[in-house]
Amino acid sequence: MVLMQALLGRIFLRVGRVQTVGYLKQILRWLKSKVERDGENKILPLTYKEITKMNNQIPYIPARYYFKILDILESRNITTEEILSEINIDLKKYLSSPDMKMNQEQVEKFISFCLKFPRNYDLAFELGHSLKVSSHSLVGYAILTSENLEQALIYISKYFSLIIPSFRLSYFYHTDQSMELICEPVIQIDTLSLNFHLEAIAVALHCTIHELVENRLLPYHIFMSINEPLHGYRYAHLSKVKFHFNTLKKPSFRVQLSEKLIKQKLRLADEGTRKAIELKCQEQIYEIKNNIDLVVWLKQLFLNSSDIPSLEDCAKLLNISGKTLQRNLKEKETSYQELKNTVIIDKAKQMLISSNKSMIEIAEELGYASASNFSRSFKFFVGIAPTIYQKNIKTYN
Repeated sequence: MVLMQALLGRIFLRVGRVQTVGYLKQILRWLKSKVERDGENKILPLTYKEITKMNNQIPYIPARYYFKILDILESRNITTEEILSEINIDLKKYLSSPDMKMNQEQVEKFISFCLKFPRNYDLAFELGHSLKVSSHSLVGYAILTSENLEQALIYISKYFSLIIPSFRLSYFYHTDQSMELICEPVIQIDTLSLNFHLEAIAVALHCTIHELVENRLLPYHIFMSINEPLHGYRYAHLSKVKFHFNTLKKPSFRVQLSEKLIKQKLRLADEGTRKAIELKCQEQIYEIKNNIDLVVWLKQLFLNSSDIPSLEDCAKLLNISGKTLQRNLKEKETSYQELKNTVIIDKAKQMLISSNKSMIEIAEELGYASASNFSRSFKFFVGIAPTIYQKNIKTYN
């Protein structure tokens, strides 16, 4: 896939956009035939391997996006050997295995290293601006062959966990049939890395929309939780989009697109190719699921989320239906609500032990309507009131 991207880049430089599209169609026809041949192996029913530990190394994130930063750093005369060694990333290994992944700790260290240089204040913008649809491997080619922008955005949302699994992208429609996308983290991420990713993903999404509809792009809006960056003036030069900074309370961004815009047809629309490629995307999702313990994964997700995701949100992250998730949990002799209650009580215990927060503050943070509701719930699951639990722990210590 990396070779294909490099080849397309050279073709574009030599012959321009129109002929490049022709070459890309030929490549997609070849890819379709290859995927159909490979797809003869049937997807096995979903099973979950038992594992004993799942920590901050999950989810694993494709390294290809972060290695694009290396070119930017080199152009700014910043050496990266030290940080790559520190986070245990072998560049030669990546070049021979472009699907290599990084864990969340490695990503945060890498971003922290990059942003310690003052000249890199615009690095997230540069990264987002450098990404093309084909940068997203198979998902990118499924997007390219979608019927219209709406279908492409639905596919991006559906397979966002293959692009960057530490975030989710959801969508809904307004009464006027306009579409709104919401991007937010699904795990706890340090503030520096979180803001970096929100900016990079938002800019990359705009560039994707622009690339797909080309000169038929219509005005639309993106609302960001981050403050306006020092390079805010660069956003004024992005075509047809208006960014609104510091407009959301929760770390996230929202994209509002009109019905007319999302109905724009795509130049490379090919239903047969798209369906064939989607089968491979489904296989990748199944491979990920087959290598996690569902119960442990959900507990980790709940523990690292400021707001515990709903059953349907969890199912979307796993690319399965809510009913399938419930059935799989039942096979594990548990349920979504039981896991949620367990995690909430665990969080409550931790706050009672290690923080100076009042019962009202703890109740509010855990999503209870009042301190009395929290107290009743805690006593139901633990057997004693939270105030007594806190007093007993402090006395014991």
